[in-house]
Amino acid sequence: MLSLPALLLLAAVVASLWTAWRSWALPPFPGRFNFVAMQLSASWWATAAAMEAILPAPADKLFWAEMAWFGIVCTPSFWALFLWSYTREELSARWRLVPVAVGTLTWVAALTNDAHRLIYTAVRPISDEPGAALHYSHGLLFFVVTIYLYAFMVMSIVVTASGIHRATSAYRTHYLGFLVAMAVPWVANVGYVTGNLTFFDLEPTPFSFLLMGAVFYWLITRRRLFVLLPVARDALLDAVPDPVLVLDSDGTVVEANPAALALVRDGTPLGRRLAELPGLLALDGLEDTLPVPLTLENGGCPDGGPRSFEATRVPLTSGNVAARRGARKVGCLLMLRDVTHRRQAELRLEDTVRRLDLARLEAEERLAAEQEAKRALNGFLSMAAHEFKTPLAIIDGAAQLLLMDAEVKAPGMLPRLEKIRRAVRRQINILETCLADDRLNNPDFALRHDRLALPALLRAAASAQSDAAPGRRIELDLDACPPWLTGDGPMLELCVHNLLNNALKYSSPGTPVRLRGREETGADGPWLALSITDQGIGIPDGEREQVFDRFFRASNTGTAAGSGVGLNMVRRIAALHGGTVTVDSRLGEGSVFTLRIPLCEETLCEDGMAGMPAE
Repeated sequence: MLSLPALLLLAAVVASLWTAWRSWALPPFPGRFNFVAMQLSASWWATAAAMEAILPAPADKLFWAEMAWFGIVCTPSFWALFLWSYTREELSARWRLVPVAVGTLTWVAALTNDAHRLIYTAVRPISDEPGAALHYSHGLLFFVVTIYLYAFMVMSIVVTASGIHRATSAYRTHYLGFLVAMAVPWVANVGYVTGNLTFFDLEPTPFSFLLMGAVFYWLITRRRLFVLLPVARDALLDAVPDPVLVLDSDGTVVEANPAALALVRDGTPLGRRLAELPGLLALDGLEDTLPVPLTLENGGCPDGGPRSFEATRVPLTSGNVAARRGARKVGCLLMLRDVTHRRQAELRLEDTVRRLDLARLEAEERLAAEQEAKRALNGFLSMAAHEFKTPLAIIDGAAQLLLMDAEVKAPGMLPRLEKIRRAVRRQINILETCLADDRLNNPDFALRHDRLALPALLRAAASAQSDAAPGRRIELDLDACPPWLTGDGPMLELCVHNLLNNALKYSSPGTPVRLRGREETGADGPWLALSITDQGIGIPDGEREQVFDRFFRASNTGTAAGSGVGLNMVRRIAALHGGTVTVDSRLGEGSVFTLRIPLCEETLCEDGMAGMPAE
C-alpha cells in the first residue's frame, strides 16, 4: 500500500530519472555515461526500496530487498568512475564492466541467498503488524561488498577534495555540491550498517536520493552544471585569433572558430571535407604534427595578398589520452598560426640583407680602388722624397767639404756652414716624417738595429729644433743619460723631433723646453727615460688618453698647425722598441711627455710590424 515512505521513495525515483534524462540531453561532457548510469542505478535501488515498502507480504519484501542489490553496487561504483572522468581524465569504456560485473554477481548471490546465507543469515519482521518492515541479519558477503563500495566512496571523496583545491571559483561550487550529494547517502548507509539509523524502519540510503536529486537539480538549473564547461570551451575557441578547425576521422570539418570560418569565401566549412573547400584545399592531406609552413592565396589578408600560416595537426583520440595503448583515433585538430606579419618582416629583412650585400661589394670595390690610388700616391711620394734627398745630400756634402777647408782658411765661416748642415738635416727630417706614417703601415717594415750614441743624437735633435724656432730655448739635462742605445736611429730621432716640436709649438715663446735623459732600473732590466717638459697650454683632463690616437687633436689647440699623426707615430715606434710613451699634463700649466725605451737589445721587435699596437 502507498504510504509516506513509499511516496518519498517514488519521489526519489522520479528525481533520479529526471537527473539522468536532463544530463543526457546536455552537450557531451567528460564522464557523462558514468553519471547517467549512476542515476539509473540509484533509481533501481529506490524503486526496489519503494516496492519493499508497498508490498505487505514478508516474502515479497525480501524479494525486492534482494533485487535492490544491483543498484546498491552500481550506484557508488559509477559515481566514482564519473568523478574521475570529470575531474581528471576520461576513463576507458572497459572500466564500466567492473561495476556491472560486480553488481551482477552480487545480485545473483542475493537472489540465491537461501542456498548459502552469505548476504542475509536471518530475516524476520520487526513486529507482528501486517506489512511490518523486515530486520536483516547480515552475512559475510554483505560486509565484503560493503567494504568494496566504501573503498569507491573514499576514492570519490579524495578525488572531489583534490578537485576543489585545483578548481577555479566557477567550478568550486560544483565540487562542493558533489560532496554534499555523496556525503548524505554515505552517512545514511553507515548509520544503517552499524545499526544506529533507520528511516520509517527502513534503510535510509534510498530516501537520501531525494535530497541528492534536489542538489543536482539546483546545480544543473542554477549553477550550469555540465553546461559551463562546454560553453567555456566554445568561448575559448572563439577567442583564439588564429584559425582552428576540428575534423572527424573521415576528414570532415565538425567545428571551426570565426577565424577559420573567414577563410572560406563560399559558405561555411562545417559538414564539408577539406578537399571540397577551395580556401582550405592546401590543408588536405596534412599529416605532420610539427608546424608546417603554409600559404593561402585567398586568406583574407587586408591588403588582398596571401596569408602565411604555420599549420599544426593535433590527433584527437577517445578518452583524450593519445599516449595510452589502444586509444581510438576520433579526429584531429588543425591549428593555423598566422605568421603573415612575421613572414613579411622576414622578406623585408632578406631584401635589406641583399641590399647591404650589394653595398658591401660596392664599398669593397671602392676600397680596392682607394688602396690602389694610395699605393700610387705612396710611390709618387717615395720617388719625390728621393728626388729631394739627392740635392740635399749634394748640399750637405758640399757643406762638409767647405767645413774642412774653412777650418784652415776661414774659421769664421764654421758656424754658418754648421747652420747649413743643420738646415739640411731638418729638411731631411721633414721628409722622413712625411713618409714615416706610410712606412709604419707597411707590414714588411722592420726596425734597424743601430748602435746609437744617445747624447749626440739628443743634442743634434735639440739643436735642429732650436734652429727651426729662433729665440726659443731648449734646456738639456743629459748627465744621467746612458751613452749608448741599440735601436732604429731615424725612427727614434723622429720621436724626439716630434715631442720637441709639440712642446715648442704649444708653449709660450718666453718659456723654455726641457729635455732630460736618464737611466731607470726596472724589474726587467735598465730603461732609457726621455722626458720633454713644457710650460704650455696643457691637455684637458678628459682628452689625455686620446692624444695618442691617430688624427686626434686636443680641443684647445686652436689654429696651431698639425695633422694629429705625430704622437701616434711616437707611440707606435716606442711599441716597436718594446717601450711606452706617457703624458702628465695640467690644463694651463704644461705637459710632461716621457718616452721609455728598454736598453736591452733583445726587447726590439723582431717580427716587423707584429709588435705595433692595433689602430
